[in-house]
Amino acid sequence: MNKIVFFNHYHRGDLHTSKEFVRQVIKELPDDIIFEYQHDNPPELLDDLNIKSTPLLHTLDKKNPVVKIENTLYINTWVGSQWDIFCEHGGINMNTFYDQWGLLFKAINKFFDSNLELYSKKEKYLPVIDWNSICETSKKEIDKWVVPHNKKRKKVLICNNNPISGQSFSSNMQEWIEPLAKSNPDVQFILTDAIDKTMKNISYTYSISTNKNESDLREISYLSTMCDVIIGKNSGPYVYCETYTNYMNKDKKFISYNTKNPQFDTIKETMSNGVKHLCEYTTVPIIDPNTLTVADRDMIKKSLSESLR
Repeated sequence: MNKIVFFNHYHRGDLHTSKEFVRQVIKELPDDIIFEYQHDNPPELLDDLNIKSTPLLHTLDKKNPVVKIENTLYINTWVGSQWDIFCEHGGINMNTFYDQWGLLFKAINKFFDSNLELYSKKEKYLPVIDWNSICETSKKEIDKWVVPHNKKRKKVLICNNNPISGQSFSSNMQEWIEPLAKSNPDVQFILTDAIDKTMKNISYTYSISTNKNESDLREISYLSTMCDVIIGKNSGPYVYCETYTNYMNKDKKFISYNTKNPQFDTIKETMSNGVKHLCEYTTVPIIDPNTLTVADRDMIKKSLSESLR
């Protein structure tokens, strides 16, 4: 065997959350092994892995973690491909990834006679983005925008876009963002989706960086390193802000609105679960993401207000 093909049937955040496990495989296996990544997302999201991205071969079973075809080993990076481990740990979190990739490493070792071992510290698997791999023009635009806004008391990034996997509610949060921005003119709010209101202290990620690629997730992640507070609904833009750099910043605040799994007393489905981070991380359970209960709405309003303290 002389080739490994990573593959994922799902979305952009799915590529991001498992990326450091993939990077370790590429780094530690012999140079004569060919690597490829099959997926249907913008290829630039994986530029810093320095491997070829190709369209997904849809005959690959999304529920099968490892597939051998001739001289190629196919590795499924989707977190749901090992469903028993996924359910045991309550969904997408570092405990799930760690146990799943432990088994994947054993499979790779068997086929390639290698000696891959998991790092003892799970924090080493928090995603890293090489900022040199993103558009230089976009970086300069973000840097230029940040300078005058550093005069604000805080910069708050709110990933208010609609999640596509049911992990939280779909509202663009205008009913809470608008009064919050009005009562805090010394705070600059940055949104990923537009609201029906123009305010001096509300900006949009897509107007800060005129990225011409299909995805601006890496640019949003870069911008997040300069924000004091990061708020979201466990969707792509928010997940791309969950990086080693941000997690290890003691001055950074995260607030994540997550649909509550009734099988668990606490929110399990967050990348913060299973790692020792220095940032302040708050998960807000959403009981009914489809209609939002009175309690849900009260918790959203309260958490947004408290994020500015």
